[in-house]
Amino acid sequence: MVYDIRIQAVDALRILRRLFKYRELESITGLSVPTLWRYVKMRILPTRERAKELLDKILSEDIIRKIVERNIKIIDNSVIGIANLIYNIDYLKLFSLVAYRVFNDLEPTAIATVEVDGIPLAVMISEIFDSKLVVAKRRLDIGVSDYYEVSYISGEPPLVTNLYIPSNVLGRNDRVLIVDDLLRSGRTSQALIRLIKKAKATPVGLYAVVALGNRWYESLKDEVSRIYVNYVIS
Repeated sequence: MVYDIRIQAVDALRILRRLFKYRELESITGLSVPTLWRYVKMRILPTRERAKELLDKILSEDIIRKIVERNIKIIDNSVIGIANLIYNIDYLKLFSLVAYRVFNDLEPTAIATVEVDGIPLAVMISEIFDSKLVVAKRRLDIGVSDYYEVSYISGEPPLVTNLYIPSNVLGRNDRVLIVDDLLRSGRTSQALIRLIKKAKATPVGLYAVVALGNRWYESLKDEVSRIYVNYVIS
C-alpha cells in the first residue's frame, strides 16, 4: 500500500502529537499551533509540497534519535533493551515511513527478517511497500519439504545456528530489503543475505532500528547497496 504523501504527513504528525506537546511540534515543524491542530484533527490536508516539508522535519535524524533515546535501555554498553520501540505501533509506523523514504528508489519487492523481534517492523514496512514478507526461521515449519538452509556461528558462547526459508517465497526477480531490530556482529544479517542469494534473489538494502558498535558494518557493507540505521550506540 503506497500512501498519498499528504496522508503520510498527517499520519506522522498525529503520531508525534502523542509524543510531543503542540508547542514542541510548533518548534519542530515551524507551523502555528492552530494549523497543526487542523492537520491533526484532519480538518484539512497539507499541500503536497508542505507534506514533503513536514515529513522531512518529522522523520529527521534528530527527531527519530530523540524517540529512540527516550525508549532505549542500555546496561554496560552490551545489554540493549528496545522492546518499548519494536512493540509500539506508533514507533513502528514512524520507522516504516523512514524506511520507505530511504529505500523507495531501490524498489524492493520483498521485505526479509529473521524471527522473532524484527517481525512487527518487517510487517509494517512490507505493507507500506506493498511487497511480500519473508521470515527466516531457526526451525522448519511443519509441512515444508523444499527449503533453503544456511548455518552460521551466533551468540556468546558461540553456537551453530540454522536458518530456513521455504524455496518458493523468493525468486530471481526479487529485490530484497532486510529488516533488523538490533545489529550487533552482523552475523545473522549475513546469514540471511546468504539465504536470499541461494534463492537467486538480490539483497538491495538493510534497515535497522538500533546498532551496537560498528563490527556489523565491516561484515555487511559490501553485501548490499545501502545500509541505514536509526541509532548507533558507540
